[in-house]
Amino acid sequence: MRKIRLLCGVALVLLFFANARCRKEGEPQLPPETTVGAGTFGCKVNGRVYIPKGYDGTGTPNPKVSLQSFYGNLILVLSTNQFEVGNSIGYVNISIADAVLSTGIYTYPDKMNFTVGWPKIINDCFTPAFDTTVKKWGDVIVTRFDNIDRIVSGKFNCKFKTKICDTIRITDGRFDFKF
Repeated sequence: MRKIRLLCGVALVLLFFANARCRKEGEPQLPPETTVGAGTFGCKVNGRVYIPKGYDGTGTPNPKVSLQSFYGNLILVLSTNQFEVGNSIGYVNISIADAVLSTGIYTYPDKMNFTVGWPKIINDCFTPAFDTTVKKWGDVIVTRFDNIDRIVSGKFNCKFKTKICDTIRITDGRFDFKF
């Protein structure tokens, strides 16, 4: 009787680990946190992994990294989308003012802004860049800014709440790009 119980126990443990491994292999995983210009971006939106994917057919890269001048300030812009059949079904965009000066922490609204929309996961909740009725919180930690090798890397977390949707949390964000 003890042998049967032991065998049943071992079988249950093996079944549990096999099931957990199958689930993990089918789910998207966040890219590793790197600082080598790997061209990666990822985060979790309310616990679900978001990674840019697809192409809109216009020649615009996805994700796209650019340095822009806005009223005399340099702004680093990270634009990402998830495309299906050429149409965006979700996006996470981050802009960081004066990020080209050094590594450091950039917070919303002082030096960082973000826009998020992911209809399939967050039920058409989104945050426009300059809508003052949206409550936003967030920060970006630029862990590497190398103007010679043209690499920018970092981590981010943010959240927002609108009149029509509950708080949306963006966690475990990371990026690593050449610009």
